[in-house]
Amino acid sequence: MSQSIYREISGSFFKKKEVRYGVGVLIMLALPLVYALVYATGGITYVYSHTMYIPILLAGIFFGPKFGLAIGIIAGILLGPIMPLSVADGTNQELANWLYRFFIFSLMGLISGYASDELRKSAVKIDALSSIDPETLIPNTNFLKHMNKVMLEKEVSLITILVNNIDSITDILGVDVYHQLLKDLHLDFTHQSREMLMIQPDSNKLWLIIAKTDIESDLNYIMQILNKSRTVHQIPLYVDYAVGITSTICVEQHLDIQAFSECDIAARHAQINNLPTFIFDDGKLKKRSDYELISSFTQALEQNHTFLMYQPIMDLKTNKVRSIEALIRWEHPTKGLIMPDRFIPLVEETKLIHLLTDWVVEKALLMLKKMSDQGLDTGISINVSAKNLYDPLFFDRTMAIIKKHKVDISKLEIEITETELMVNPAEAKEVLNQFAKEGLKVALDDFGSGYSSLAYLTQFPLDVIKIDKIFMIDILTRPQIKQIVSATVALSRELGYKVVAEGIEDKETSDYLTSIGCDYAQGYYYAKPMRELDILKFMIQ
Repeated sequence: MSQSIYREISGSFFKKKEVRYGVGVLIMLALPLVYALVYATGGITYVYSHTMYIPILLAGIFFGPKFGLAIGIIAGILLGPIMPLSVADGTNQELANWLYRFFIFSLMGLISGYASDELRKSAVKIDALSSIDPETLIPNTNFLKHMNKVMLEKEVSLITILVNNIDSITDILGVDVYHQLLKDLHLDFTHQSREMLMIQPDSNKLWLIIAKTDIESDLNYIMQILNKSRTVHQIPLYVDYAVGITSTICVEQHLDIQAFSECDIAARHAQINNLPTFIFDDGKLKKRSDYELISSFTQALEQNHTFLMYQPIMDLKTNKVRSIEALIRWEHPTKGLIMPDRFIPLVEETKLIHLLTDWVVEKALLMLKKMSDQGLDTGISINVSAKNLYDPLFFDRTMAIIKKHKVDISKLEIEITETELMVNPAEAKEVLNQFAKEGLKVALDDFGSGYSSLAYLTQFPLDVIKIDKIFMIDILTRPQIKQIVSATVALSRELGYKVVAEGIEDKETSDYLTSIGCDYAQGYYYAKPMRELDILKFMIQ
């Protein structure tokens, strides 16, 4: 693998044709000019003869040992038998004198050429090594500048492949098995009848570059290779992929990382929405209206166009409000009420998500204080994004807001979805542990919409499991769904978690959940999201 990469690397400054041509002309002009200089200054007796080292060293450095030796020989002859010791009296040099100079000139050309060649080879090897992943030997992003120029002259399809279950593979089977899987994929993709290049920009991400035919045909071609059964070290593997594709014409000399932003967005869209593939659609993912919407979001926070609504979470044993969930809304001055599923995904793609979450924490704690002042022993939960958890300042900022409002931190609960928790589980665990040590509660939202097991989730400091509303739609008519929910409730309680069922819309579902020991429930059957005054009245009555 590495040898093929060495061949692909185009070389350095010393191999550029225009540079070599210019230096070659300079050397050819320098030889007679130096001869003329030495002759004009009185012959070899004076120091001007040392100027000849310049074309000799240039020849060796830029053209290698053979050319360096040749120029050294020519220089030795020019300043040897045909150059007098003194021009004034016509005295010739002694044989030993010019032979020794001839030898030194030739040796200098040879040594400088050899050293330059070795240095050039080392530079190419270092460049090549920095252009491959050391574990898988797959080209990395540094390799993009060495791409085959022929491929870049065509319209190409760019594909992002995300390995969704990388953590499951590495945790259970080991990182060596995962690396071998990537090596096998690289072998499969680069040994096809169609020319293809694979790049590994991250541990769970691969990029493919392929000459475009038809974007859907290209995607099907890729998926046929991905979907073949995989066995590593005689262990059959299940690999879950999310694939995004786009196309481009490269007008620059090489592709850069930015060229893959669209297929990255498409793959991420597929991953979030549990789709196997997604074709980038500028109309769906990068609408002008989206840009205009997000550009006015900071102003919306500052001018109170955003507000919180609250939905009660009911205790199924007492039929009283256990806590309330804070849900953001945006009343746009011209577009009207904008629901979170419209603007939150856009906000999450920017640093505005940190500003938004800080705003939500501030408003939620003000509400928590109001409830406490009215004698309500009720908690409040807020939703946080994976982007928040991976912000190194998130914990400190949140704790500063909590201390400012002097509220009971045990009444505050943060909710994070199962899918987002798995983006970077190690880092998420560390941040959540910090909050848990302070007494803040953690809820896993939308459980069942991802691919994690309860056993795997025990490593996180969770207090509450919220079963996704998708299970509640057919729970009364489909025995399989009943069994799944019942088993989830039983196992969650065994593991010490409280359970909230989301999306309850009728009394029968509520009664069934009560019968299987579910702790809490939330949904339109009990109450829709309400404004602050309305939720306070609802809880007091």
